Amino acid sequence: MRVLDERLEKIKEEVVELHGIAKNSVELCIDALFGDENSAVKIDELERYSDILNTDIENEALGAVALFQPVARDLRFLATIMRISGNYERIVDYALKISRCRATRFREELEEIRKVLLEMFDILESALQGDVESIADKLMTRDDMIDRKSRDIIDKLKGEEMTDETLCLIFSARFLERIGDILAKTGARMLYIEKGRRVWIK
Repeated sequence: MRVLDERLEKIKEEVVELHGIAKNSVELCIDALFGDENSAVKIDELERYSDILNTDIENEALGAVALFQPVARDLRFLATIMRISGNYERIVDYALKISRCRATRFREELEEIRKVLLEMFDILESALQGDVESIADKLMTRDDMIDRKSRDIIDKLKGEEMTDETLCLIFSARFLERIGDILAKTGARMLYIEKGRRVWIK
């Protein structure tokens, strides 16, 4: 059905845009954490736009289901893409929380986590275009790496006085770990769209 195909393509393009917004927010959040006010302002703008775009995607997906009553893969796509869109919007929320903290320590370690997260975004970007081969292993390996790096930061902070900076670092490490979990789950949902089977990643 040509009209449905056009609607699905438009929704997919918006999800790709939201993917880029989430990735950009993660790129910026560590700089904001360490005092870059321009990055903090930009993330605030991205967060507002991500809310609008996520709502638009949900409305368009629900509208497509109501109007066209799709089946098989098209229905899987619409049912799942709303969850994926919501995942990206949550990632921007976490990046915003990080951007509102301030820290002076552990920058190298946090930038290492960011680097791995951006690799996960790149894997998912290919998956959005239909290349889902081996993404489960690629995402799981990187998510485990982020878990270890985040725990290392938190372990080093244990026993310290709970200053504002210490709390900011603990929360930032946990938020980055959570972003990795969300990206892994997003990969599982992309596999479900393409393959029609559920795969556990995280």
